[in-house]
Amino acid sequence: MSQLKMFRKKPTYSPKALFLLPILSLSIWASSCEHQANKQDLIGAWKVDSTFTFYNGFSYTQTDEGSDWATNVYGEDGMMKEIKYGSYQSYRFWIKTPDTLMLEASQGGRNSAFAILKLNKNQLVLRKDKQPIFPGRNQTRYEIRYFSRTEAPTDSLIPFKDPRKTNP
Repeated sequence: MSQLKMFRKKPTYSPKALFLLPILSLSIWASSCEHQANKQDLIGAWKVDSTFTFYNGFSYTQTDEGSDWATNVYGEDGMMKEIKYGSYQSYRFWIKTPDTLMLEASQGGRNSAFAILKLNKNQLVLRKDKQPIFPGRNQTRYEIRYFSRTEAPTDSLIPFKDPRKTNP
């Protein structure tokens, strides 16, 4: 029996480790607070600089302007205008704590959620998880859009009307 006691060792804690534990916990908490999105930083106009698309291990980065790239203008009133081709689509937006941008189309439809990967006064990075194209399990598909600050378009803009929803 005495030989078994020899192998059981009580855990010992260094006073330094006990002192560093609260400091480490506090620093982790403080760093998580830095990543919370601030609505005021979002207000203004943003243009897409590039996109990164990922699907089951395959990725593609696009740096040339794409057909679906738009200028997004976020207003103090909680409305966002997605502007392209001289027309715009309106969305109501809000930030769902701590790092999710929610959009609700003014013409109806489902809400869209975007993970805010980075938001500061000059850069916005959004990730949109997408549905798989092919049937099956264990699939990952998403797009990351990189935005930079820009000036809001001053041209006359026409509200977008979905031609599929107009009556003849």
